[in-house]
Amino acid sequence: MTTRDSIPADLVRDLMIEAGYRCAVPTCRTVEPLDIEHIEDYAVVRKHEFSNMIVLCTNCHRRKGTGPRKIDRKALRIIKQNLSVVNQRYNELERRILEHFVENADDRYVLLPETPVLFSYLIKDGLIVGLSGSEVKEALHGETEGGRGFHITRGYALTDDGKRLVAKLRESAEAI
Repeated sequence: MTTRDSIPADLVRDLMIEAGYRCAVPTCRTVEPLDIEHIEDYAVVRKHEFSNMIVLCTNCHRRKGTGPRKIDRKALRIIKQNLSVVNQRYNELERRILEHFVENADDRYVLLPETPVLFSYLIKDGLIVGLSGSEVKEALHGETEGGRGFHITRGYALTDDGKRLVAKLRESAEAI
């Protein structure tokens, strides 16, 4: 019998935060008891990685598998991919901003309308930060919005925390 390393506390915390301290299955959302589950079985991967782990209640954990009414690995990967951005914290615009950075790994910033109330949780959570006027000008390549002589855009860049979240989202997306 092989020994199994315990899951590091920081990893458990990150997984619990990602799931909102609830079962990750959107139609369940049970608060307890909760299990930390490997999407690809630990016996196969032999390591604990954020991108391969998910929080499930005991009932949903028992439903993991293949066959009718079972939660298969592909479903768990899709649930995992959507967790961080669908856990009721971020609105549609905020999710699209994060998706932009996931899909465009080389982008350093994104230009948005000068209405930060629409993406205030990304700012409050320290995931994006406003660019300075010169950085916005660089982003626009020295031109005003649409070449019409007015400027209603502000640039936002990922913070280090934002980069870490986007990296986790990208890992989850690549696992599907």
